[in-house]
Amino acid sequence: MSDAIKSGKEVVEEFFNEINKIDGVDAKLVNKLINLHNGRKFTDTNIQNALDELLQEEINEVSKKNGDN
Repeated sequence: MSDAIKSGKEVVEEFFNEINKIDGVDAKLVNKLINLHNGRKFTDTNIQNALDELLQEEINEVSKKNGDN
């Protein structure tokens, strides 16, 4: 481990570069968050919209599996 002090930006970049390696994280969610961050669109509203999209995708998948229309 290095003794160098990291800037806030470096810490955030490291987090987004390493988040896929964390056991148990949802890959779809992580990819949405990374895309928002990389696109400089990491806002409360955009995060909520991404979560809503994921929820709707899951609802649609469950409906298809159950034969619902």
